[in-house]
Amino acid sequence: MEFRINSLNRAMILRFLGAGNVTAETDAESEKRLQAQIDYCEEEVLSAIRPRAVHRIFKLTDGHIPDLELPGRDIARLLEGCHEAVIMALTLGAALEKRLMREEVTDMANAVIMDACASCAVELAADQYEENLRSEIMKSGRFLTNRFSPGYGDLPLSVQRPILEAVNAGRAIGLTLTPTNLMVPRKSITAILGISRRPHDRVMGGCSHCPVYSKCAWRAQGTRCYE
Repeated sequence: MEFRINSLNRAMILRFLGAGNVTAETDAESEKRLQAQIDYCEEEVLSAIRPRAVHRIFKLTDGHIPDLELPGRDIARLLEGCHEAVIMALTLGAALEKRLMREEVTDMANAVIMDACASCAVELAADQYEENLRSEIMKSGRFLTNRFSPGYGDLPLSVQRPILEAVNAGRAIGLTLTPTNLMVPRKSITAILGISRRPHDRVMGGCSHCPVYSKCAWRAQGTRCYE
C-alpha cells in the first residue's frame, strides 16, 4: 500500500506539545517564533520519513487468535462477533530515528517539536493504512473494526513482542523491540483490528478508553487529542 503524507495536522502537533491554547496565551512574537520552528520541524520530518507497514490476517478460534495470548477485556470486546483479525505493524523508518537523535544533541527545543511532528506523522500514516485495509476488506463484503494497540485500555505493552513476531516485523519492515518493550524505530505503531461479516458498531478508541483519561489535561480543557 502506498503512503502519501504531504503535510501534518498543526492542531495535533500543538496538542502533542501540550500547547493546545498557545495562540491565546502567547504574544505575537513568541507565536511567530513557535510557528517558524514548527514549519522547520515539519519539513524535516516529512523529508525523513519512509513509512513501511506489514499486516497479516488470522482466523479466529473461539474469538482468539491461535497461539497468541491477548489479555484483557477490552480486546475481547473488540473482537466479539468477528471471525478474523488483522495484526498490523507500521514504522516511519530508521532515517527519521537518526534525524530525531541528531536534533536531540544539537537543539533540544527543536527536538521536542520535531518529536511532536513525528508523532503526528505516524498517527496519520496508521490512519491511512487502516483506511486502505478497510477499503480492501469491504470489497469482499467484510467489515473492519477500528484499530486497538498495546497500551490501550487493559491490553498491556507486554504483547508487543508476540505481535511483532506474528507479522515478522523485524525482517519485513525493520521494526524491533528493546528489552523493555519499546519499539525501534520509536515512531512506530502496532495494532489489532477485527474483521466481521456485518458492520461493527463497537468503538473501543476515544477518550473513555484511554489509560490516562482520569488525569488528561486536554480533556480538562474541553478538547481531544485529535480532530
